[in-house]
Formats: sequence, structure tokens, C-alpha cells
Amino acid sequence: MLLFLILITSAGCLPEQPGVSTSLSVHFIDVGQGDSILIDRGETEILIDGGEKGSGAADYISNYVDGALEAMIATHPHDDHIGGLPAVLQKFEVKEIWLNGETAASQAYTDLMNSVSAEGATVHEAERGDSIPVGVLTFSILNPAQPLTMDTNNNSIVLSLSYGETDFLFMGDAGKQAESSMLPLLSDIEILKVGHHGSSSASSPAFLNIVKPDIAVYMAGVGNTYGHPHQQTIDALKNVGAKIYGTDVNGTIVITTDGATCSVQTEK
Repeated sequence: MLLFLILITSAGCLPEQPGVSTSLSVHFIDVGQGDSILIDRGETEILIDGGEKGSGAADYISNYVDGALEAMIATHPHDDHIGGLPAVLQKFEVKEIWLNGETAASQAYTDLMNSVSAEGATVHEAERGDSIPVGVLTFSILNPAQPLTMDTNNNSIVLSLSYGETDFLFMGDAGKQAESSMLPLLSDIEILKVGHHGSSSASSPAFLNIVKPDIAVYMAGVGNTYGHPHQQTIDALKNVGAKIYGTDVNGTIVITTDGATCSVQTEK
């Protein structure tokens, strides 16, 4: 797979300097209209979501996973986030699985829970205020709060991760309601995984004016029927100075950081 390298120069996200420390790579995998994100630090790998069934996420991460997958996080039970996870569970040993505590009547959810049961991994229910320690990495859970809302997207697991001076925020499909509830927990970050595929239902001005990302990555399929990303969201991200990448335009996007500097690679 051909990757183009782009060096980003901005506050907290500068051209990568080789050889300074173990690097962290975050792969925003092009799975079409869906989310799948691999976080790779040395021999430690964490997967957030798996796209739809047949997304190819399991095959993609096989190039990077060393032995077991330390953690799998299903942000919420929509098909475009969990459909590809049974294939991952079939292909890899998974040590820990994190769910948001919400059930669904879909076949994708049934398949996932059957695969989770067969895996025998430790299963956790995520809740605001918890953390997920994985090797030297610690993810803070900012959402969902309890009790869960009536909106599945706003019940998404939202994670923050700091690696040195580089801060990531992974929003799942969380929208403006969840954003509003998280405002007191947020601060400025370097890299944002944009909520809900770049939909106008997320990325409110109040939210973006706090997090002020240097880099924003949305995950959407080419020509998707939802019109993602919405122009309102693209404009809002530009207004806070974010450099924007999307899987529909750039294919798989890989951001690598040593904690002080970072680089962006795009598939196209």
C-alpha cells in the first residue's frame, strides 16, 4: 500500500525527529462508512471499533499486531462500528474488551456478543471517570455517563489519550449532547477523531473552541448516503485552525508521534 508522508508543523505537532523515543502510531483505517482505529506502541496494540462486517479491519491490523491484541473497544453497538469485530476476535487473542453497556437487537450485535463470549476475554463496561491502562498507555474515559441516554450515538465511548505532549481525543459517534456534558472535562488537544463521521450533529462551536485541534480526522465512505462530512462541520473545523483529513479523501491515515513531534501519512 502506497503511503504519502506529510509533515505537520503546528503547536505541539512538529516534524518527527527520528530516534528520540519509542513512537506511537494511530491508524485511522479506511473501512468505508464506519470507524476502525488501531493504536500501536511497540508490542502493545489497541483497536477501537472494526467497521462493518467485511470491512477488512482484521486483515489490515494483522500487519501490525504483535501476538495478542491488548484491548478492543467497541464504542457503541451500531453496525458500522462493531460489524467487523467478530472477525478480529476470530483472528486474534484479545485480552480485554470494553463495551458501553448498551444492547441492540441487530444481527451485528448478536454476532459480536457471541464472539465475545467465545473469546473468554475480560469484559468491562465503560463509564465516565474510568481509565483503561494498557502497558505504558492510559486512556481516560470521558463518556458515557450513567445513566445512558436514549440516543445510541451519544452513549459512545469517548477516549482521551496523552502521549508526552501530544493529546488525542477519540469521539466515536458522540454528538452535541455528549459534547455538552463533557465540556468541563476537556482542554485543548493536538489530534481529534471527529465525532459521527463529520456529521453536523457533532462538533459544536462550544466543543471545538475548547479542544482546538491542530489535526482533525473524520472517517466516512466515498459517496455515502448521509452526505458525511457535512460542510458545516468542515467549516467549523477550519474556523478553529484544524488541518483536516478524511478517509473518503485520503484513504487510511496514520499519525505517528514520539510525544513531542508528529507526522501524518496518507494512503492517497
